[in-house]
Amino acid sequence: MNQVDILKWFFVSGIDESVSETPINHFQSRFNQTPQRVSSITTVAPAPVSSACVEDSFVAQAQQSASLAMNLSQLRQALDNFDGCSLKKTAAHTLDGIGIDEQPDVLCVIDSPKTADEKFGKLGSGDSGILLSKMLKAIQLDWLHNTYVAPLIPWRLPGDRKPTETEVAVCLPFLKRRIALLKPRFILIFGSLATKALLDIDSVPKARQQLLHYSTEQGNIPVIVTFGPDMVVKGQSYRTNAWADLQKLQQMILEQKENKNA
Repeated sequence: MNQVDILKWFFVSGIDESVSETPINHFQSRFNQTPQRVSSITTVAPAPVSSACVEDSFVAQAQQSASLAMNLSQLRQALDNFDGCSLKKTAAHTLDGIGIDEQPDVLCVIDSPKTADEKFGKLGSGDSGILLSKMLKAIQLDWLHNTYVAPLIPWRLPGDRKPTETEVAVCLPFLKRRIALLKPRFILIFGSLATKALLDIDSVPKARQQLLHYSTEQGNIPVIVTFGPDMVVKGQSYRTNAWADLQKLQQMILEQKENKNA
């Protein structure tokens, strides 16, 4: 039998491999194979975004948006396009200011619009606004001729509540930009909220005891702080102090004009 016949005989007999000197356990090799190590995949959950990060982002957006405004019209447009303050969603109007918009003698800063302002869509519409107008006219100031009135918060606060620190922070860049664009000769601040925001002084009585200035790129602007109309109606002491503050401002305006004409 030649080699070809032998291979044919192996094939017919079912012999499909040669015998080696070392036995091979095919059951072990087929069914007891060492399983391959599967590398584990670790999924890392994204870090939660903190409310502080969100607030900082909105403040940064407000700063950038306000800084790009080259005039009051553009600043108003920036406010209309800004969605970083929830107060805008609950208010019917954006009430950002009223008065002479070319270097007024005085920029009056109030806290926020009142219920009547919201109703009529204009600052100075209610009792508080009427009293404010009377206080200013007592020292020859009028937002139709020489004065501008701007709120720190341009949207009415629900229930006339106090704003949160975040709400103040996102509105402040727009007020600061308004001051830079208006270039007022004097600033008259009504109430503790705007005093804290602009001067970092936490009370009107404390601020009244100091010689104050608001710093800008063009220089320092003299500032007078006094009690707002809502406080003036509460007692004689508030009226007396507010009247003294207004007279002080009037004297400062007269002295500045005299020095300019000298």
